[in-house]
Amino acid sequence: MIKKVFLASVLVILSLFVLSCESDESEEDGIDFSDCSLTGSNFSISDIAGNWTATQANFDIPGTSEQIDVVADGGTVTLNVQTNGGFTLVITENGSASESTTGDLAFCEGLFTVRYDDALNDPETIQGSLNNGIFTITGPVEYDVDGDGNEDEAFVVLRLQRS
Repeated sequence: MIKKVFLASVLVILSLFVLSCESDESEEDGIDFSDCSLTGSNFSISDIAGNWTATQANFDIPGTSEQIDVVADGGTVTLNVQTNGGFTLVITENGSASESTTGDLAFCEGLFTVRYDDALNDPETIQGSLNNGIFTITGPVEYDVDGDGNEDEAFVVLRLQRS
């Protein structure tokens, strides 16, 4: 489920920018994640290192009225970012067990990029911003928005504050 949050972020970014960042094993653009940087044009990984708690975790299925806000529904979303780019995202929907996702964050060709530990050869770009102490992540992801047990292609808006 946590991967779904970041994947949702990825869907938003891709729909906004129609871009992707792939690993060195990609035949499309040949990006090697090891060549990515911890420094972006508007913020760096060191700026977001630490613990974050979501004040909004909205997922929706584009083109439908299906949506969920994990936080508004009584759940929690936390994110820990390490100075080396490693992250752990934990999503706990109200009344459900916590699910966590781990991976790395970096800037590939200037784009904020996530690489999940369970998909090392498939990094994806997402939109990230840091303004007035609020870290916002948006983008396309896979998340079970309608609760039917199947992942949906969704768009996520995560607003996080330091915890």
